[in-house]
Amino acid sequence: MESLFGRLKFQYAMLFDVSGRRGGLLLIIIADLLWGTVFAASQVGLQYTNPYNLVFLRFFISSIIIGFVALIFNKRLRLVKELKKKWTWFFGAIYMFGFLFQYLGQDLTTVSEATLLANLAPIIVPVFAFFLLKEKISTLQKLAMVLGFTGLLLISSPNLDVGSTHLIGDLLLFGTSVSYALFTALGKKNNMVTTASSFAVIISTTVFLAPIALMLGGAAYFDPNIGVLAWAAILYLGIPCTLLAITIYLKGLAIIPASEAAVFFLLQVLVGLALSALLFGDFLDVSQSLGALMIFAALAFGVKFKKR
Repeated sequence: MESLFGRLKFQYAMLFDVSGRRGGLLLIIIADLLWGTVFAASQVGLQYTNPYNLVFLRFFISSIIIGFVALIFNKRLRLVKELKKKWTWFFGAIYMFGFLFQYLGQDLTTVSEATLLANLAPIIVPVFAFFLLKEKISTLQKLAMVLGFTGLLLISSPNLDVGSTHLIGDLLLFGTSVSYALFTALGKKNNMVTTASSFAVIISTTVFLAPIALMLGGAAYFDPNIGVLAWAAILYLGIPCTLLAITIYLKGLAIIPASEAAVFFLLQVLVGLALSALLFGDFLDVSQSLGALMIFAALAFGVKFKKR
């Protein structure tokens, strides 16, 4: 048994031992690619359960895995120490609002709208980073923001009708972007970039979501009748898209400036739209295709930001 734990600890260390600018960029990109698949998986889950229970189950599954990992790597993680920090619970509250807005918004709109409006953080983070972190906004960053924002407008133009019944959902999804942007900037400022801190934030988010799901979603968290596809979506959302993605993203954020990392949120848009077209038949028109090209240009400028 000790030999097994030893091998697990070694593999754990190797998995999270990523340093240098390239390693940081790789972690950010992997996390954003995973998050790009969230909207399609969430759409599957929302067909079987309500948004309150779905978002809670997503984080609850992650917390169960974290509990198991903490038992093995307790001394290394120091999870309890992180859970005692006030900032951990503050970030958990920010995440709770962000994810709750995302699922409530997506339940009122479409996959493509959720993909687009929940990923406006690249436009918002540099502003937070400027005021909170004193990070300068370079000319390339400004250009990338303009290209990215214009691309997002072109892609979302068919869906953003002011008179649409989806307006409330759209506003909730925009609130998601604001929450994620604030989390990115403050997470960098308060050094919430360790594995233990990311695990603690996931647990605190779960704690905040539990009473909301109980009061508004119903007590049947583990209803086996929701179906195999629903549980597959929940497990996928909970493990790769939450536990893994949040951990490696915060690791990357320890290396990459917050305003630069935010540009790669645009990857989520591209992945989300591709899956939306493939799985739900929602294809891009000419203006949306032009918007996608502008987003690619923004990403190209993103990797040319200041070296560290």
